[in-house]
Amino acid sequence: MAAQFELIPSTSNFQSTAEPLIIQVSEAVVATYYKYRFILVVKDRDGTELAKLKTHMLSASNQVAVFDISRVLDDYLEPNLVNGNSTSANVLTLGRTGFTPASIICNSYDGLPARQFELELGHEKATTAAGVPSETLDEASTTLYAFRDEFINDGQAYARGDGSFQPSEVTDNFLSSAPDLGVDARIGSAWGKVREHRIGTDQAYVLAYGAQGSTAQYVVIRGFEADGTTIATATLDIDAVGGDTSPDNDAEAIQYIGVGPANLEEHATAASNTNLTTLITDADLAYYELYLSSSTSVSTTFQESVVHRFTIDEGCSIYERKQLMFLNRHGGWDCFNFDQKSEESLTGIERTSYNRPRGNWDRVTTSVDWTYFGWERGVTTTSVKAEKQIRVSTDYIDEGYNLHLRDIATSRAVFLVEGTDLIPVVVTDSEYLFKTSANDKLISYSFTLRYSNRPRLK
Repeated sequence: MAAQFELIPSTSNFQSTAEPLIIQVSEAVVATYYKYRFILVVKDRDGTELAKLKTHMLSASNQVAVFDISRVLDDYLEPNLVNGNSTSANVLTLGRTGFTPASIICNSYDGLPARQFELELGHEKATTAAGVPSETLDEASTTLYAFRDEFINDGQAYARGDGSFQPSEVTDNFLSSAPDLGVDARIGSAWGKVREHRIGTDQAYVLAYGAQGSTAQYVVIRGFEADGTTIATATLDIDAVGGDTSPDNDAEAIQYIGVGPANLEEHATAASNTNLTTLITDADLAYYELYLSSSTSVSTTFQESVVHRFTIDEGCSIYERKQLMFLNRHGGWDCFNFDQKSEESLTGIERTSYNRPRGNWDRVTTSVDWTYFGWERGVTTTSVKAEKQIRVSTDYIDEGYNLHLRDIATSRAVFLVEGTDLIPVVVTDSEYLFKTSANDKLISYSFTLRYSNRPRLK
């Protein structure tokens, strides 16, 4: 007799813990068993036991069982926020001056958004109906990679991970929810539709991708003027600028690339990448497109990801721009600019106080008479607590950004970006209305954000 795997996920493609992660098992020998239970031991890639799960057969005639390990694995995953090349700074500083600028790609550092797990299957049974069951472990084993990815499956069939975030073909993507607005890549229509971003020349941005199982070796970047004229083409050699194209540990499974104008310009200077400097500093730069490639040659033959377009948008509002960085539904980071009026306020103000009798009670002597002054307080405040919040609003945008901004409303981690600093905030809105141009004409979204840390009040 032996327990065996019947249905297991891919051992190489990332599997999402946001969906049921099913391990189907069976007993190879049909027989009568006493107190039989399957045992599934979950370990990390170093062999440390994380959990031991047990379950019964479905019936004596159907010696099969199903484990859902999604929640178990999810407990051991968390987003990475740290620049792995300059570990006292956040990922938005990749390639920035003062933060190891020659390295614009980093591994995960403080959190592991994707990990490899080992699964060992066994069973326990007793020799008699009244006997004590004994365990037989590690009769079969397998491995899998898990990450957090929300599959929006409105009316769609259940789908396992297909490797689409481990770039190795033209339809694979970064861990980004940036929208496809139906625009062909200017590099060439054969490169497919671009994913859209709008960004200022002084702003940073970061994209993550699954390096485990990816065939990408380079990042190809091409800049364009407003009429589509090519300015320059630059490449980043992933291994030479902080990345690793042969990952062999969990920290290298997901890697991060600084892709904003601020990241690229400061990195280009530090790394002496003259083509990138020419591209990103050109006064006529209207947008640039980038993708992962297995070669420095600009050809769809070597294209390993979809193309992302960054359109230069300095904003024309009279209001101060607010940039948010947020954890998207795929477990990576995205940013978005809010250019309309923002309002800050203090809410939930709480005061602690006591009532102090007026007078110099504790200072009366044979030469000092009791008295009081008009400015003396009765009710005296000893401390004040409050919540700080800000309401931000987008400019008018295409309705194709609906799902992208939905990720802000449902994100577990949102930050206000101020220079190279991140200020943690929490979205307090309890609903999100999907707007369409047919119903709402000009579309704008607003969010109310509460600062995660209370302000220090006197």
